[in-house]
Amino acid sequence: MRMDYDNLDVASIRNTPIWKGVELLRNDEVKAAIASLEDSSRMFPNSYECFVYLGIAYATKSLFNRAIGAFKKACDLKPMSANAHYNLGCAYEGAGVLDEALKEFTNAHEINPAHTLSQDKIIDLAQAIPEEKRKKIKLVVTRQD
Repeated sequence: MRMDYDNLDVASIRNTPIWKGVELLRNDEVKAAIASLEDSSRMFPNSYECFVYLGIAYATKSLFNRAIGAFKKACDLKPMSANAHYNLGCAYEGAGVLDEALKEFTNAHEINPAHTLSQDKIIDLAQAIPEEKRKKIKLVVTRQD
């Protein structure tokens, strides 16, 4: 599963405790990163970047329900972030909740039609969802083969 953390404002967190968690995550010390980022999320409850990195850390450990919570918070903080909706979709996909994953990938694509990761996921998941559920979900891209 490829998470999207492009376009995060790293400069805004570099001199905060959040950065320690980011560095731990980058060094594959995921358990320590989770503990650090959880502490940081309580200290900085309005930090979009903190919740994105926390969600990525949870997803790395396959803690998808926790990742969903972190990415939902990121979406609340930046509702027009295609990356946040894409990452939330990835967490839903990891948890096996494919209809919600498809909705979030579609949200990401509607926010940013050039977001190619969401386009690819929409195409892949649309084929995996049963027809009766697929009818209820607006698909916004078609494959050009």
